[in-house]
Amino acid sequence: MVCTFLFPPVFRRSLKVWLWVLLLLASPLVQAFDTVVLDAGHGDFDRGAAIGYVYEKHLALDTARRVEQLLKKAGLKVIMTRSRDVFIPLPGRASTGNRFGNAIFVSIHYNYNRGGSGAGVESYYYHSKGYTLAGYIQAYLVQRTGMTNRGVKHASFHVIRETTRNPAVLIECGFVSNSTERARMMTGEFRNRIAEGIAQGIVSYKKAN
Repeated sequence: MVCTFLFPPVFRRSLKVWLWVLLLLASPLVQAFDTVVLDAGHGDFDRGAAIGYVYEKHLALDTARRVEQLLKKAGLKVIMTRSRDVFIPLPGRASTGNRFGNAIFVSIHYNYNRGGSGAGVESYYYHSKGYTLAGYIQAYLVQRTGMTNRGVKHASFHVIRETTRNPAVLIECGFVSNSTERARMMTGEFRNRIAEGIAQGIVSYKKAN
């Protein structure tokens, strides 16, 4: 079962109010860290969401690399589960997420809807310690891209369920199946906005500790 948490509209209008409410509700769950494990979804024969020659595996890897550079500039250590077009089994991804102490795990994906009607970004957590991290990333991702806010949700995706040592989240950065969003995400400028939103959410989460 997937449970959705959406802030009321009045809060969605203001990032500052949104984060203030988030801190009041969940600040005890903020965890100190100095390492970020970035997990670019799919890879090699596993294309992920695909329309024509637009593959999720490429979008996710490019976005993760952009986030990596931004986080390194902010002074954080970054570990990539993959840095090229290779397939990493789900247990291997979670194993990397559990390998490091004082770390967080962020899995980057792009979404798909068979009807083509889906739109926006959403962030997932499984263990409660990932909830606040998901909230920070979601807030800044929406602010930086202007995309529809689909909220912070609880789900049992393998990589965030089995990453138990550290806060773990999975981010869906828009719908490959949506022609308007697909056209935007195919540009480096827009993928950079997505990366900036994710990185800003991570850095702000760290500062809240």
